[in-house]
Amino acid sequence: MENKVYIYGLKCPEKDIIRYVGKSKKPKSRYSSHLSHTKAKRYDNIHLYRWIAKLLKNGLKPELIILDTCIDDNWKEKEKEWIAKFGLSNLLNMNEGGIEPPDNTGFKWADEQKANHPAHKRKGKQQWVDKPHPLLGKEHPAKGQKRSKEFCELMRKQRLENNGMRGVKLSKERIDQIKNRVRKPVELIDENANVLNTFVSCKEAGDILNIDASNVSRVCNGVFKQTKGYVFRFKK
Repeated sequence: MENKVYIYGLKCPEKDIIRYVGKSKKPKSRYSSHLSHTKAKRYDNIHLYRWIAKLLKNGLKPELIILDTCIDDNWKEKEKEWIAKFGLSNLLNMNEGGIEPPDNTGFKWADEQKANHPAHKRKGKQQWVDKPHPLLGKEHPAKGQKRSKEFCELMRKQRLENNGMRGVKLSKERIDQIKNRVRKPVELIDENANVLNTFVSCKEAGDILNIDASNVSRVCNGVFKQTKGYVFRFKK
């Protein structure tokens, strides 16, 4: 059959009844668009998409049912028949069917519509050019005001409630624990790869040998071969 048009229904998986009747030449694609439009909150039938959203929230999906197959010439009558068969009051359809969706391809606003649109009238003008800003020429109501100690204390408490670490000083033990987690022990070696000394970190090696700790790290990472005659490597 040329120019096939399918009359489809969306079946409720909970109540096992048809809740919506529609038409499409590609019903599977149309079914996918129902789901994607619901997730993206692009509503053209708010009742239908609220129902689909409720199903998706419960981990369910409507079932696609092909009710009938027709051609371009008689799909309107077929859609009306199926909607009447189930009853418009029992469906989520907005009308009795048989209405061609509008084709907005290449749609352009008329010059008169553009001229009457508020955004067009305001184009190129400041926001408050026609209507003065309520504070224009006046001092800000809060100018010169200072926050009271009570208000500052309240804000501090709220910040601590929202972020328990904010404003809290870490103990020395906790700081050492964090440092030990990120530190990498460093070995000072000779030309034969014999270990001459071991350091807790690149910083300690730099402090003791009076060299730049960043250069110690570069030697360990292979960026430099040596620094001031010293050769290092990370402890294995």
